[in-house]
Amino acid sequence: MEKKIGLALSGGAVRGAAHIGVLKALEELNLKPSVLSGSSAGSIVSVFYGAGYTAKEIEEILLKTNILSYLKPSLDFTSIFTLEKLDNFFRKYVNIKDLSQLKIPVFVCATNLNLGLPEYFSSGNIYKIVSASCALPFIFKPVKMGDYIYIDGGVMDNLPVEPLLGKVDLIIGSEVNPLGEEKNLNNPFSILLRSFYLAVRSNVEARKKYCDIFIQPPELINIGLFSTWKIKEAVEIGYRYSKKVIQESIL
Repeated sequence: MEKKIGLALSGGAVRGAAHIGVLKALEELNLKPSVLSGSSAGSIVSVFYGAGYTAKEIEEILLKTNILSYLKPSLDFTSIFTLEKLDNFFRKYVNIKDLSQLKIPVFVCATNLNLGLPEYFSSGNIYKIVSASCALPFIFKPVKMGDYIYIDGGVMDNLPVEPLLGKVDLIIGSEVNPLGEEKNLNNPFSILLRSFYLAVRSNVEARKKYCDIFIQPPELINIGLFSTWKIKEAVEIGYRYSKKVIQESIL
């Protein structure tokens, strides 16, 4: 009997494209995740894969999409941008409104700002939930769902393995924020982002122990969080590194 594989995908902005490379490697090795979970950028890749797209198709969509065109300046003082236009991107490619309708089960992590807790969604409005999961504090406007306000899932859980526990035989964690020296800290924006990703490292470290295979390509340190022109490079880094790690671990 084949092992059931669960795949947890972290946030990491443009570095999240490396998750596509992980999926490419898994496809080549004839290993198919039976359930996925994701935070922030990882939630986007998870939903596309859950909708039935192959890794190559997801890559092609990202490469031909002007990501910045989906950012809309925020008109209040809660953030710089709003992700309201992200709806248009998803509606263009994912003709499914509810998470529960995806072909492969997907859990999306978003942080409940009111309660101070991570929440894992497996049903509900795809567009709102993914926007909430990607709402990096200060940069993107928080998303209101029901009585609560939600922000980036990575704030509380940037490697959401919890929804996979007890559901699969093998958990693969893909984390795209290796720690290294950051020299370009010359403006408030870069300092804020660096501080944020240093803060989320602790919640990743606590969850690594639940992964049978942990993937974190060191080369991703060369990919800026918002370097959209490096999407292809991030995919290749993820592919090369994860194929090596998975082959050594499983085959």
